[in-house]
Amino acid sequence: MENQYVILVSPRDNEVQLVKEKGYKTILLRKEISFDEIFDVDIPVEIDLNDEETVLEKCLELADQLEIISVFTMNEYRIPLASKISEVLQLKCHLPYEASLRCRNKKMARQKLNEAGVGEVQYCLVNSQSDLEAELKGIDFPLIVKPSNDSGSKNVYLCKDKAEVSTALHNIVQSKNNIVGQSIDTDILIEEFLDGPEFSVESVTVNAQTTVIGITKKLVTPYPLSIEVGHDFPANLNADEENEIRSLVEQSLSVLGVDFAVTHTEVKLTEKGPRIVEVNARPGGDEIPHLVKAVTGIDLKSLAFLVTLGKGIASLDLSSSTVPSASIRFLLANQEGKVYFDEQFQSASIREQKWYVNNGESVQRTESNFNRLGYFIVYGDEQNPSCSKADSVEKELSITIKNPLEI
Repeated sequence: MENQYVILVSPRDNEVQLVKEKGYKTILLRKEISFDEIFDVDIPVEIDLNDEETVLEKCLELADQLEIISVFTMNEYRIPLASKISEVLQLKCHLPYEASLRCRNKKMARQKLNEAGVGEVQYCLVNSQSDLEAELKGIDFPLIVKPSNDSGSKNVYLCKDKAEVSTALHNIVQSKNNIVGQSIDTDILIEEFLDGPEFSVESVTVNAQTTVIGITKKLVTPYPLSIEVGHDFPANLNADEENEIRSLVEQSLSVLGVDFAVTHTEVKLTEKGPRIVEVNARPGGDEIPHLVKAVTGIDLKSLAFLVTLGKGIASLDLSSSTVPSASIRFLLANQEGKVYFDEQFQSASIREQKWYVNNGESVQRTESNFNRLGYFIVYGDEQNPSCSKADSVEKELSITIKNPLEI
């Protein structure tokens, strides 16, 4: 283990620390590496991650000199690159490259699932206004219009008629690249609106065997914004609903070819049964791993690394201190202006609290998951579920936003 290396592809979380704690040496690939990071890893490599050919050449060069046993990232945008590197280095336990592309690109996932007859959803693909008339025939409104390969609910629109679809297309086409400089797929996805409560399924697949760890209830603002405002774990579902959702996710991961991955699959429970919204080949964001660990003792992030070594839940040191339920609530700005809140606010229910902004700071209206104001996490007990405690805290926590005319 002393001389075994793990390649970390532009980590966004605590990947470096996870790998070091397991006793492995670290190779960091990133376009720009900070001064602190240089001393935190064994081999820092500054490289343009959008230049796949150069990255692969560099990794092959490193593999000639070092024993590389894993390629790891929880960075949504870099999962396909990590899979490609693993494939080129002929590592045994990795997410197959084709599966990584399907998880990254909603168009590819929808095509594959529909072809297999798994949770079929009506959809079409367009890349210009001229395609609209023909492609929309036979699909009922309302419709969801979204980019095939962006994230964070960015540029996702609910459209009630053709004019709104046309406006959504125009807005999406303006976004040529995502936040890491990758090209946005020119095929724009238009699909039937999946009406119903939303959930996410946290699971792990090793050697083609999927274990569902739990189901999270997602709280989302009404369209047109579709911002995630909270999560409750575990979701309060009846046995039939839970079994239907679990079955759909297990089938979907198999059809998409997912293996050696922790996944976060978003699902809507519609009148026709559960339907897949998207599959992410990484642990959920928004502190969902915190909620899962508090309730189950399972550390999804550690597990995400361990599966790249062919290991599963049995290899984890499970936390013995667990609670019946856990919830997170995000704080939003309902308008542009200066935000004011009580920095000293405390509640016995809050286990963790974080502000993304400073008191008195100018903020934009929250219109996506990328510009929320902060969050708090609460745990439930046998008498009071975490969702009830979260609702109580929200009522107590006062946030005021004054626009320039009010100040």
